[in-house]
Amino acid sequence: MDWLTPTRRAIRWAPLTVMTSASAVTLTLVRLADRPLRGNLLVCVTAMVVLGALCGLHDPGRDFVQAMPRSAAQRLAHRLAVLVPTSAIALLAVRLIAERWFTLLPPSPGWLALTAFGAAGVATTTVLARRIGSRGADVAVSVMLAWLAFGVLLLELDVPLGLALPWWRWPALVGGLAVVVTWIATTRGVEA
Repeated sequence: MDWLTPTRRAIRWAPLTVMTSASAVTLTLVRLADRPLRGNLLVCVTAMVVLGALCGLHDPGRDFVQAMPRSAAQRLAHRLAVLVPTSAIALLAVRLIAERWFTLLPPSPGWLALTAFGAAGVATTTVLARRIGSRGADVAVSVMLAWLAFGVLLLELDVPLGLALPWWRWPALVGGLAVVVTWIATTRGVEA
């Protein structure tokens, strides 16, 4: 466990903290305004917590440590071992706030769907980090945010859920594909 403290210190915690706080404040404002909780809003506040956690995959020391004996897969596994439980607690807090303050909850992505969305973000991060270096995580978060926004827009246009947000409709398929892509990106070939 000699990796735990350096990994915990290297992770950017501010985005996860800000996104969790913003989600809680958004739910609070909707409750104070005495408005019903809409489905798209609940999708967004939960997915934003996942996006905040994905920001923690930014590896500023990547260029320095890739020559060390730790592989990209090990570095990613260490970051995920710290980020996944923390983001699960943050998601649980947001869900508890929503369940406590609103009597009628609209359909929203479950734990498996949010895990698939996060796994797709991890896969995107690993692929982009191989191509453009340490900025890959930041670009990947932007790509995932665009995917979320475009999916919510398509839902508003009555596009089927499977086309708008495939990670919600088919989480096992999206998550499995993301794991395969992540594994290939972290174990095959030479990094950029």
